[in-house]
Amino acid sequence: MLPPLSSWHADRLQGLPCRVLLPEPYDPDQRRYPLVLSLHGSGERGDDNVAQLKNGLASLSAPGFRRRHSCIVVAPQAPRGHTFGGSWYGGRTPLQDTLVALLEELRGRRSVDASRVYGVGFSMGAIGLWDLARRRRDLFAAVVPIAGDVDVTDAVVDELAGLPVWAVCGHADALVPPDNTRALLARLAGRGDARFTELRDVGHDVWRHAFAHDPLWDWLFSQRRPGPTP
Repeated sequence: MLPPLSSWHADRLQGLPCRVLLPEPYDPDQRRYPLVLSLHGSGERGDDNVAQLKNGLASLSAPGFRRRHSCIVVAPQAPRGHTFGGSWYGGRTPLQDTLVALLEELRGRRSVDASRVYGVGFSMGAIGLWDLARRRRDLFAAVVPIAGDVDVTDAVVDELAGLPVWAVCGHADALVPPDNTRALLARLAGRGDARFTELRDVGHDVWRHAFAHDPLWDWLFSQRRPGPTP
């Protein structure tokens, strides 16, 4: 389901088609807002600057959510044939480098609270988010990978330790099985705020449950990187 497009401004950032959701009211002269980077799945690639809004983002533009969490949401669209990187896609990719440049640009804007930048990804987007977070954890206050996959190595565990993460998977997901995510979160236990929700009898459409789970979003927006905001 797509959200009303009237709420999502069309833009291009670092050459990528993007949709941007702004808070209501929005006053960048008076305050800085949390930023959510949303990374979509493989089926939403293209250049229509619309498909990336499927699979959950209608929840973020719902009036109740916007009253509860006043934030900026940026949803870039990956071109066909490109990925956000990660364990399924050879690790770091050119598009992942573009995301780094995009986040660094946005963090420098006066409207953005650089201590409250969050990553949310589904499927291909979650696979890329895991990899992006381990390589550039300094960019994020917290991440939420949904139905993703990740290599479970000593290096990955050490790189992610201490970064707040809440991963969500479907126990019955045959497309992206939850085994590696479960194993990684077990190894991250006791090394920071690492949470894992695995929903029994739920498959790859676990995003429906994740985006509807208010405690997850309350947790996410409570996270803040230490140190002064630039």
